[in-house]
Amino acid sequence: MSEIVITSVKKYLKELLRIGIPVRQGVIFGSYARENTHEWSDIDLLVISDKYDEAYSRDDINLLWRTAARTDSRIEPIPIGTNRWKTDDGSTIIEIARREGICVEV
Repeated sequence: MSEIVITSVKKYLKELLRIGIPVRQGVIFGSYARENTHEWSDIDLLVISDKYDEAYSRDDINLLWRTAARTDSRIEPIPIGTNRWKTDDGSTIIEIARREGICVEV
């Protein structure tokens, strides 16, 4: 995994914290985690936060995307609640991220 990508994701997660989103960690999955990227690859990122264990709005999702656009436009954030990350056994995305993902602490 490229240190540039890790650094970029950490910067993004820190920015989320700065604007008030209580992020626990990020999990990079997909082509960057598999080290199978090309020039148009995006950075698939689960954003894990207690905030997303509750119902969240389209505005919450838009905020994640706007922050990504200002930080690194390759980041494609997916909000996941902390409890869901720990317990969900039915989500394909979560299973893939658990299997191949790279955890990034804030």
